[in-house]
Amino acid sequence: MPDATAQVRAALLNGQLRNLLRVVPWFAASNVYTAGAVFYTLWPFVHGRPWLPWLAGLVLAHLAWAGHAMLTVRRVQRTGQLLDMRDMYLSAGWCACCALVCGLGIYGGALLAGDDASRLLLSAYTPGLIATGVLVGITTPLLSFIWLAILTVAACLMVAQLDFLAQGMTIVLLCCYAFILTVALLFASRLFVKRIEAEQATEQERQIVGLLLRDFETDARDWLWESRPSGELTRVGVRLCELLGRSQDELLGQPLGTLFSQARLLSVGSDVEVGPHALGRLMAVCQPFNGLVMEARVQGELRSWALSARPLVGADGAWTGWRGVGVDVSDARAREAESAVREYHLHYLAHHDALTGLPNRRAFLDEAEKEQATQGRWALALVDLDHFKTVNESLGHAAGDELLCSVARRLRKATQGGDALARLGGDEFALVLRHLPAQGCEAEIERRLGHVLDALRVQERIGEYRVDVRASIGAAWTNGALTAGDLLRQADTALYVAKNGGRDALRLHAPGMSDRLRERLAMVSDLSLAVELDQFDVEYMGLRDAGSLRVQGYEALVRWRHPRHGRLSPAFFIPVAEESGIVVQIGMWVLERACRDALAWPHDTLVAVNVSPVQLALPRFVESVMEVLQRVGLPPSRLELEVTETALTRDAGSARTALQRLRALGVRTAIDDFGVGYSSMAQLRELPFDRIKLDQSFAAALLREQAGGMTHSIIASVVLLANTMRLDVTAEGVEQAEQLRTLRALGCPTVQGHLFGLPAGADSVGGRHRLATAPAGAQVVVQPAA
Repeated sequence: MPDATAQVRAALLNGQLRNLLRVVPWFAASNVYTAGAVFYTLWPFVHGRPWLPWLAGLVLAHLAWAGHAMLTVRRVQRTGQLLDMRDMYLSAGWCACCALVCGLGIYGGALLAGDDASRLLLSAYTPGLIATGVLVGITTPLLSFIWLAILTVAACLMVAQLDFLAQGMTIVLLCCYAFILTVALLFASRLFVKRIEAEQATEQERQIVGLLLRDFETDARDWLWESRPSGELTRVGVRLCELLGRSQDELLGQPLGTLFSQARLLSVGSDVEVGPHALGRLMAVCQPFNGLVMEARVQGELRSWALSARPLVGADGAWTGWRGVGVDVSDARAREAESAVREYHLHYLAHHDALTGLPNRRAFLDEAEKEQATQGRWALALVDLDHFKTVNESLGHAAGDELLCSVARRLRKATQGGDALARLGGDEFALVLRHLPAQGCEAEIERRLGHVLDALRVQERIGEYRVDVRASIGAAWTNGALTAGDLLRQADTALYVAKNGGRDALRLHAPGMSDRLRERLAMVSDLSLAVELDQFDVEYMGLRDAGSLRVQGYEALVRWRHPRHGRLSPAFFIPVAEESGIVVQIGMWVLERACRDALAWPHDTLVAVNVSPVQLALPRFVESVMEVLQRVGLPPSRLELEVTETALTRDAGSARTALQRLRALGVRTAIDDFGVGYSSMAQLRELPFDRIKLDQSFAAALLREQAGGMTHSIIASVVLLANTMRLDVTAEGVEQAEQLRTLRALGCPTVQGHLFGLPAGADSVGGRHRLATAPAGAQVVVQPAA
């Protein structure tokens, strides 16, 4: 066995010798008995008496071999020592000794036999003796070959002495007989080797399995069990005892199902409850089962085991019980649960807004497409918060997020149960309105969305501030003819109209809205060309001393000479320019044009230029202004930049920095339209303004009030505050002499309005300086515009 391992070779050697040594005493006794019987029979017929010494030698040789065999077996039994090659060689030596003695007897008997009957007896005895020895040593080929070789040679020599037989043929038969025995010996020996190898492999596997089972039962978190067909436990693992805190004696005989009476039985595949008696139902039939999960609270911890079992069948085919294992799947199920939670979370994030928890744009579009597929009557609405950017930038992003969450909560409450609500992004929300009636569909839409607007018209408390929430809504509806994309575009158009129509409003899409939007987009395109084609003009309106009516400066007002629509005022195109960003180019053009025109005026005359919030937010705005002044050659002290209150609330930090830098460089600043926006007295104190320009609504209100009214008090307070802070005050919108007299009485130092003439071009401005100074209370003469 050249490829056998040392362990297998040792086991084979021990197996061979043990089988041999156990039978040697019986073989020795048999040989002594048969030899004695044969020569007792031949005693009267042989010549001479040389047989006693030979028989004594035969007996002694076999006794010695038998004694050695019995002593070796006893030694192995007593000490457990393994047999080795030394024992093999000793046995081979005794075998050869006994074979030589037997061969000598056969050959000598043939020489001394006196008659044919004696020779015939020897001829019959010899093959039996040879075969018996070969069979005794069949598991040890070495000894069998020794025995076979010696006695075959002796038998051939014996035949050569027997002249009454066909000697040649007999010798050939003996050789054939020996060959057949050799082949049989080799075949039987190989079978024996394979059996030993199989036994060794089985033993090794048994040991490994036993070791694994011992480790499994002592160290693993799983447990083995065996039971009768009815479920009573007949074997329990150590681990199960530890888990339950009970001894093996207490568990043996207990039904398996009762050990976990508090357990929930679940199916792993579907993870649905299958009932507390599921285990009993499975064990009632002789069929294997697996994947049945039991949950039980063990030592305060909820654990899960997957039970698997196979029926045990006896030799007669009868069902004798169950053998199974409880595999701890607690961690695996925990990971599955975590994975399911993560998957749900990812799905949730993919379809919901992380801030408000509302469905996001993707989920909303899916919902809209589902509604479209119904071919029913439904509407889509877009809700956009008014001035949210102002809140976000002035109070911070955290305050903006808090406001969005509050708005989302109010929208949920205001939305009808069957409608879908989502946040599309930023401050824009969307609604799908379902179940609209055939009659009065638009009225129903306005009713529902009006309720939404009312729900949002509240004052939210964000930290230390109170914020008035307002929203604009654009909506569109269909009876199944339009797609979700069509409705979304129409609702967006309606929202655009609502925001540009004053905000805090609801607009339903109408056929002409898209045309107006296209006109607005066309205006953006025309504005881009207007800068290149020099289609803008600048007109000027004077700022006059309220007492002397002397011109102190001029405010630059831009006009657009549109090739199709004629002369357009800023109120018509500036909002569009701000939305598109073109206002930056227009604003810088107006600034440089006004500064160049101011070079022709008296050196003490100011030029005031309006600045858009978009311009003020530019990183290089201050540098751009100074570059214009240097290029034109106008002193910074003659330039006054007017900013609206909206510009201050969009980005208060950037606006403050820009105004401070401009003030430090000598440029004057004014806050325009004061009193109608978000400015406060704190801003007047913190921001570097030189002038306050009261909104024209105050001058208009003076005509409707008697002396001492609210407007009178507000103007007087502003003038007093401005004097205290060393600021100029200009009242805009003065159109009647009565307004001028009242403003003089209230102490307003500077006025501006159509009472003194309409805005005019740079060439016509010079005549305004010649306007006579009128005494207080005198009739005001209005110089017509050129």
